Amino acid sequence: MKRLSLALLTLVLAARSLAGQGTVVDEGSFTISRGGDRVGREDFSIRHVPTTAGAYETLTRGLLVIGPRRLTVDLSADSTGLPARFQSKTVAEGLPSETYRAEVIGRRFSARAVRGSGESAREILLPRGTLVVEDGVLHLLQFVVARGAGTVAAIVPARGVTVTLAVEDAGRDQVAIALQSIEAHKFVVREGTAGVVREVWIDGIGRLLKVAVPAERLVAIRDDAPRSPAR
Repeated sequence: MKRLSLALLTLVLAARSLAGQGTVVDEGSFTISRGGDRVGREDFSIRHVPTTAGAYETLTRGLLVIGPRRLTVDLSADSTGLPARFQSKTVAEGLPSETYRAEVIGRRFSARAVRGSGESAREILLPRGTLVVEDGVLHLLQFVVARGAGTVAAIVPARGVTVTLAVEDAGRDQVAIALQSIEAHKFVVREGTAGVVREVWIDGIGRLLKVAVPAERLVAIRDDAPRSPAR
């Protein structure tokens, strides 16, 4: 029954995304460079879709391409990014290598992964207010910094763990995108006490502009400035 439920939820999420229903919060693409050399890109969209209850859910889709590896991620969440459903698919050398599907029931993150070696399932108890982040995926960081400075609990599906993210406000800054200088606000996101440090820049209404991971010499910048105002 649980497998059928996850399959139905996946179909609903995919149908809504493909139909393009709702309001576009943000969409665009990032060019990803390491040490000054281009290594990949991420295309993404974030939409608000009305629900039958009179509210709306947030649907995000991202496609991350690094070399021969393609990772597609879909998230269904509330307006603050609290997850309801998540799915991802990894393709390497043209062949599917892993699919991952999860739904949040109460405070339990119920997930199933299918790999070449077989299937696995697990449940993780989430701290209150837990968001979803995924290693290497950029657009989900928009929800992390949306709350401003403080600490945020997040689950990393690829690792099957929850982490604590410390968000520091680094103040106003400028980001150059497609020959434009854009007013920005910078945040520093630290994972745990010895984990990865990400620098994140957003515009005046919270849309992601740039992400850097200094320890990995990685920089990701939008190819075009966000549309103004958001539509």
